[in-house]
Amino acid sequence: MRRGRVVILQRTMLVQGNAKKEVQPDIAYLQLGVLTTNPNVQRAQEENRLIANSMIQALIAAGIPQEDIETSSYTSFPRYETDSSGKSVLSTYEVRHIFRIKVKDITKTGTVLDVAFENGANISESVSFEVSNYNEIYRHVLQLAVVDGAKKAHAMAVTLQVCLSPVPIKVEEVTQSVFAGPRYASFAVQEKASTPIEPQEITISASVNLEYIY
Repeated sequence: MRRGRVVILQRTMLVQGNAKKEVQPDIAYLQLGVLTTNPNVQRAQEENRLIANSMIQALIAAGIPQEDIETSSYTSFPRYETDSSGKSVLSTYEVRHIFRIKVKDITKTGTVLDVAFENGANISESVSFEVSNYNEIYRHVLQLAVVDGAKKAHAMAVTLQVCLSPVPIKVEEVTQSVFAGPRYASFAVQEKASTPIEPQEITISASVNLEYIY
């Protein structure tokens, strides 16, 4: 008589580990630039070029390296108005040159902002903050997430009174759907010494899925 094989089913436990860390940003990015208008498109562009160059030279003199000043966008388009007869007529041309300025010393963010506006900048889109060693911090937070998941699995095994294999059979990093940074700050140009810019802490988070056999 042939004996049947005994099939042992492996029972698995799936847990998710999470961790996060609040860090102070150490880099600021300014999105600002020059807006000019003129019925003649060439004149609007030339005026914009002269003002933008003056602003850039002032920023360089203030200690911002030229490689940290780059064009973010450049647009030139017509503006139309409606005349008394209801017809759309060309009013003027608008030229907009936006720069992305990297400030490595965030304590000088307000000063750099003021230098730009005092030397021709007349439009601003945002002030944002980032962490230069983001990847290094994220890897550390990822390790903490694995530890958190292991603790959860151990707690569940104790409650169930089962023997848990100490090494997970599967470890999966959970892709973050929302990036924690950069953070943005609002501001208003003032007549005083420098515009106050208050950076916010950036939250760096990580999650992992762990699968254990018990």
